[in-house]
Amino acid sequence: GVALALVLCMALSLSACSPKEVLKDVIVKTVTALGFIEEGSGEEEDSKKAMAESGGEITYPETMDTSSGKLVTQVEGDTLYVAFNGIANRSTEYFVPSGDSVTITGFATTESTNENYQTFKVALWELSDDKATTTYVLGSTVYYTTDGTCYTATISGLTPGKQYKVNISYDSSVYYVTGGLKIQGLGSEE
Repeated sequence: GVALALVLCMALSLSACSPKEVLKDVIVKTVTALGFIEEGSGEEEDSKKAMAESGGEITYPETMDTSSGKLVTQVEGDTLYVAFNGIANRSTEYFVPSGDSVTITGFATTESTNENYQTFKVALWELSDDKATTTYVLGSTVYYTTDGTCYTATISGLTPGKQYKVNISYDSSVYYVTGGLKIQGLGSEE
């Protein structure tokens, strides 16, 4: 805490340019050094962000009440169905994929008209063997357009037998997303 404060003070005092920009750079460097974000992630990565392809469909099981909560899930066969209602950030329960990939079909809508907030993100997190920590699966973030129609992506690079969860996030601080996912390729429970 004290070391960070000193670094921030030094960085600001050495800078004659924009203090806001310097502060941002120091925070990004610190967060990267601490391992919270990947080295080199950021603006340049946004230009090549993985977008889900248009297509697919989601038909929820008849027994699933999709409006009964902020995040409602149900497993049927090799598929985890997810409904989300007015969320910014939620995660599914853990599941075990049957192979090294899962296919995720998703749709959502938002009330935001800002062009910067017309997508939501899906990313996979792997549970450690001791079940104490989760680790982001590198390259697993896929962006889904919030126009109410279905988009599909396959996320690969998973380790068979490991447990994963899907994190759904939406970057607006004012608006939320409502929609659903169909995650196909689940194996047995354990």
